[in-house]
Amino acid sequence: MTNLYERSLPMASHLDRRTVEARQQVADALAELIAALELAGIVLPSLGVDWHSGKLTGVYLIDLGAARPDVILLLAKVVRVGANYAQP
Repeated sequence: MTNLYERSLPMASHLDRRTVEARQQVADALAELIAALELAGIVLPSLGVDWHSGKLTGVYLIDLGAARPDVILLLAKVVRVGANYAQP
């Protein structure tokens, strides 16, 4: 059974039809990451999905992009605190 998105692309390539779920998954993951980063006051200006490589391979990646050193240090601190919190 096809979903509504898939039916709306009658001329889509075979890869497009086969990767509907992967595209939705990467979009959802990006939204989750953006929301989590916003909670920490972090903005990664180049954050986005690498749609081009996904279109070629069927594997969609989230590109974290470039950021200033102070932003990366804050990100590292947040990850470190979260990792320490998650350890038993």
